Amino acid sequence: MRIRHIALLAAAALAAIPAFAAALAAAPAAAEGAAAGTQAVQEKKAWLDPLMSKRMQGVYRLDDGRTLHVSERRRKLYADLGAGPVEIVHTGGDRFEAVGGDLRLNFEGGPFPYAVVLETGPDRRVASSGR
Repeated sequence: MRIRHIALLAAAALAAIPAFAAALAAAPAAAEGAAAGTQAVQEKKAWLDPLMSKRMQGVYRLDDGRTLHVSERRRKLYADLGAGPVEIVHTGGDRFEAVGGDLRLNFEGGPFPYAVVLETGPDRRVASSGR
């Protein structure tokens, strides 16, 4: 009796494998369609240590004369180059990207950053240690 139950269970599992494989193959296409209206940067979001968030905050003077303000509100980091704050998300290491934009920030100096490299499209600016 037990052998028959095990055999039926195994047959049912084998019959379900093609349906499961088809569902897995369709999942990326469905996720791609759902993500069409969202920003790609949210898919790359990495965990941000609260202490790291505090260390990144500050005022950085860019080499072109502008000033970058990095601040935190409601456990989210924002970068402001003078046109209003834009949310930035941690993408790993000391790298951040703006949500819904092409701004990328790479903080340099380890645990207490003294400089930040900004990239907006093809442009690359370096902020000095004027924190």
